[in-house]
Amino acid sequence: MSVAAARAPIPRAFVLVSIANFLSFLNVAFFFLLPLWVVQLGAGEAVAGRVNGVQGFAGLAALPFIGYLLDRFGRRRFLIAGVGLGALCSLAFVFIDEIGPSLYVLRALQGVASTSAFTGAQTLAVLFAPPQRRGEAIGWFGISTILTHSISPIIGEEIIRRYGFHAMFGTGAVLGAIAFVMACLVPRPPDFVAVNRGEIVNAGAARRAVATATFAMLCYGFGFGATQTFVPVLMERYSIGRVGFFFAAWSLTAVVARASLGSISDRLGRRAVLIPAMVIMTLAVGSLAFVRTLPTIVAVGAFFGLAHGMLYPTMNALVTDWSNPRNIGRTQSLFSGSYSLGISTCAFFFGMVVESYGYPAMFLTAMSITIVGLAAFVAGPGDLTFAAALETETDVASPGHGDI
Repeated sequence: MSVAAARAPIPRAFVLVSIANFLSFLNVAFFFLLPLWVVQLGAGEAVAGRVNGVQGFAGLAALPFIGYLLDRFGRRRFLIAGVGLGALCSLAFVFIDEIGPSLYVLRALQGVASTSAFTGAQTLAVLFAPPQRRGEAIGWFGISTILTHSISPIIGEEIIRRYGFHAMFGTGAVLGAIAFVMACLVPRPPDFVAVNRGEIVNAGAARRAVATATFAMLCYGFGFGATQTFVPVLMERYSIGRVGFFFAAWSLTAVVARASLGSISDRLGRRAVLIPAMVIMTLAVGSLAFVRTLPTIVAVGAFFGLAHGMLYPTMNALVTDWSNPRNIGRTQSLFSGSYSLGISTCAFFFGMVVESYGYPAMFLTAMSITIVGLAAFVAGPGDLTFAAALETETDVASPGHGDI
């Protein structure tokens, strides 16, 4: 493989999709602080978890349809529609003052919106990424999401302290509107190109590999969801300090990891990166059962960010390696959906575990589930090997449907 092919430039359209996703997730990540709003209204962890979980379950219910329609009618349309609906939902939160049916309806609409927007953006990023730099490019795209985990909670906390939650919701709506404009500027994507494999891929083996990866991400979704949903409330309950410090340590470490190490899996193989990342995330989730000071919880956030920074994009690249070019939208939906299912299930039910048995039991349960995912992945199929002449022989998918 030539050096020029290996370092094919990242196209402008890929950058545009990443910017639209970044602005959209600045809006989405404000709602990481929503459990604090729920608790402020007088509810407990169980209700806070249900409010968070409704969003995820609604997105999951829509995901099978979104995955099919992405391939049928176009990824760009779903990015635009999802970002626009997300902005409208944030604006609607300005008029919500109590926990009731309207709150749950809005969270459900947010789930459909964020799932449509992110799945569309993620699939577009895969399509625009140079095939020989796919793992690296997916990591860079992921930075546009993970960086918001640092920025939005810090800004959101400051807005809440000065002006209240409704001002934060309104700010999110403005960011969503700007993201909508950027999404409209994204051009039609190219057809999916699968790099030439150095071995004949059996369809059954491909299905097993994708199933193993998605099951592992389902399990790690529990670890991610437990951390994202309940660390803010834990820090509030124990008066540990500003939630933004934890999210800043998490996201900034993830960004540095992706920026500096994003190409490793393209050179050394996916599993060489994935297994250490999974082990680190498992240990980080388990340690949250015990840490109760700001320095230690920030340190856990940094280790969690290191693991998450490498786990999600590398597993996505592995799933893409095994994917059939003609159903890339459905495969991407399955991948992101498995992760979201773990996050949503955790958010919906783990609040009851906290109220009944405490935070240590909840985080140790989440850690145990990630161990199951790690064991399943280690026992699953290995990496694909790729032919040397990646730049000269490719398997191109049939023409795309409906992208404009």
